[in-house]
Amino acid sequence: MHLRIEVDDLAALEERAGASGAEPRLPIEEAWYRRDDLEVGQRQLVVQDPDGYLLRLFEEIGSRPAAVR
Repeated sequence: MHLRIEVDDLAALEERAGASGAEPRLPIEEAWYRRDDLEVGQRQLVVQDPDGYLLRLFEEIGSRPAAVR
């Protein structure tokens, strides 16, 4: 199972997860997704919880005009 969860402070959450011994499956990265005529930006991190579930934690970083196709 893969869960997507919006958070307010991704860097602080990454620090707390690391302090608890959880290693990121995917370190913090910036990703942009096309939505109609915009690209929506997110900073995201993937960690695995003790039960094996993947958690994609993200915070919104804004939007920008999409490149012309």
